Amino acid sequence: MNRFFLPPDCINDQQVQFPADVTHQIRNVLRMTRGDVVAVLDNSGRVYLVVLDSMASGSLTGQVESVRAAASEPKTRLTLCFGLTSRDKVEWILQKGTEVGVARFSPFISSRTLAQDTHLTDKKIARWERIIKEAAEQSQRGRLPELDAPQTLGEVFADVQSNDEAALIAWEDAAQGQSLRQTLSDLPADSLILIVGPEGGFSEEEIAQAKTAGCRIVSLGPRILRMETAAIVMPALVLFELEN
Repeated sequence: MNRFFLPPDCINDQQVQFPADVTHQIRNVLRMTRGDVVAVLDNSGRVYLVVLDSMASGSLTGQVESVRAAASEPKTRLTLCFGLTSRDKVEWILQKGTEVGVARFSPFISSRTLAQDTHLTDKKIARWERIIKEAAEQSQRGRLPELDAPQTLGEVFADVQSNDEAALIAWEDAAQGQSLRQTLSDLPADSLILIVGPEGGFSEEEIAQAKTAGCRIVSLGPRILRMETAAIVMPALVLFELEN
């Protein structure tokens, strides 16, 4: 069944008014007709089953047939902090991370990230948000993952120190890090911050700062993963361990 995230104000009691872009997709791309059923989400964790109704020129409405809670959201809320990198890699991380179950993306710059500027254009932000939305619809997520503005790695560590969420930072020096399974065995499972380094990894100084901030150093295994691979493998392994 096709799924669409819509602004909450598009859903009024038992009627749904589809915005222009979704109307175009339903009518001209998917070629759906009156009486077809779609799933509509308002980012609250609810799923509305909607029967397409009026298909007048330029507009589309539907009637809510039933409402249920989304059953696909992970029990553990994961924030993924990753080093800013090339456009293709960032977009891949956002897409696949959404499919895996990441709840919040928080990009950062550090001493070894390819990008060194935290400023993003409105066009790039809109594109990234669209990638997240499309991936959430495709993977049957119940909520849209959040996207933070880029910050420095130091600001990431400051955030870790100021809140109650446990933070895990993946580092290639396996001798100084516990396995993920060992570390997760004594952590609360409601929310976690996961930090993955850039292509050049973290410096010794950055790892020292991470420890001071309270981050736990973990190993993802004996093989060295590309940063975009680690950014997907880490949350996937965490959710597998905690939800199985």
